[in-house]
Amino acid sequence: MMRKGSSRKGQRRRRVVASLDDGDDGSDFMMPAPEIPIKLDLGTAGIVKEIARMEVNPEQQAALEERLPKDGELSWGQNQAPQEHRRVWWSFAGAITLMFAAIAGVNHGSRENHGTNQSIPQGIIVFEDHPDEDSQLFALMKNSYRKQQQAVTLFRQFTAAKKRAEILPLIRISDITSSMLEKHWKPWPSTPLLDQQDQLQFDFDETQGRAFLSMGGKNADGSSFLAFFVPDGDELKLDWEASMQLGEARLSSLARFPTENPVTVRVLLSPSAYYLPTLPESEFESYQLTCLHDDTVVWGYVRRDSPEHQRIRELLRIDSELLEHMQELRVTVRLKKTDDLSSQNRFFITEMLHKDWVMP
Repeated sequence: MMRKGSSRKGQRRRRVVASLDDGDDGSDFMMPAPEIPIKLDLGTAGIVKEIARMEVNPEQQAALEERLPKDGELSWGQNQAPQEHRRVWWSFAGAITLMFAAIAGVNHGSRENHGTNQSIPQGIIVFEDHPDEDSQLFALMKNSYRKQQQAVTLFRQFTAAKKRAEILPLIRISDITSSMLEKHWKPWPSTPLLDQQDQLQFDFDETQGRAFLSMGGKNADGSSFLAFFVPDGDELKLDWEASMQLGEARLSSLARFPTENPVTVRVLLSPSAYYLPTLPESEFESYQLTCLHDDTVVWGYVRRDSPEHQRIRELLRIDSELLEHMQELRVTVRLKKTDDLSSQNRFFITEMLHKDWVMP
């Protein structure tokens, strides 16, 4: 039975002290290590066992390393990308090189051909993108907007005139203008619609060196007009005869009273398929001739392979493989009645004077 104030722990401590007092140096004495329980995680043990089970021998390990990419997972699927990029860049660089080589070849050829007379292969048509800088057309187009405004102002003044004398300072004067005015001038029938300039059509062209500006639009009564202007110094003049499509005779009077001599007319010319036994297609080509201010229709015939025939076909672009054929053309021609008196409204085109209605 334990005494009061005593415990097993205290008894053990006293025994140890007593043994030290008995002369034991304590060299063989060691405190017993505390018993610490070790808890083994079964999951960790399972992983260790699995790793031990999956170990391979060195030969299998070497064979496996040869089959796997050296760069590991990060390089999977990316081995071909650098090669593909290099292939694209080399193709792009090759295309750029070929383009610059072609440009250099063209420039070299242009330098070699400069100043020499080069023959143009048949079937190739060369068009000048810009008129000659010394030409009237170039001077007219250089200030195109200002010329268009001048044309609008001039035409407004012309159509507002009530007397013939008022238009004389505004129009181009020729040798026959005075007589033409006496026969054909009258006040403009309807006010032209000039305020909405986006509804107007302007065009710059030339005929045999004579530059001109044309302006098309509508009148208040719905009728159409087509006016022509020619340069006069820094200003413009209205070509009244061309604007009125006047010639030595109108088509209506020419059809009723044909003359023996050729007559100059301004007409709209378009291809036709109308032939007569006396004017066969094998020998002639047929064209329909009309006028803006006249309802009369006549037919003009020109002998095939004549200079007039070739010129008309050239203007209509009949033989061109690059450009669309013209369906209608403004021309100034000479007409003569056909020999067959029984045929009505049939004329020979004896001379192709020039394209359009402005006189050179």
